[in-house]
Amino acid sequence: MKSLSVVALGAALVAAAAFAPAAQAAKCVMAGGSATGLTQDIAKSLATMALNQSISNYGGKPSGKVAVSCDSNVILATCTAKQRVCK
Repeated sequence: MKSLSVVALGAALVAAAAFAPAAQAAKCVMAGGSATGLTQDIAKSLATMALNQSISNYGGKPSGKVAVSCDSNVILATCTAKQRVCK
């Protein structure tokens, strides 16, 4: 009977270790911010500021690089900044 409980405890520990990374990954989200400016540099700066505000509001820690993509129109440029954030 004692060996059965040891086997059950071992199986429970293995199962917990297998699901621990999945539970930790579930605490991460993709934060983002977008902005429009007269130039692409202004739009990038404003989008990065919006991203930082989004991260601050979420209360998490940034993880990885910031991805910035821009779309330039004739008059205005629009940029979006995204970054992974984990709690």
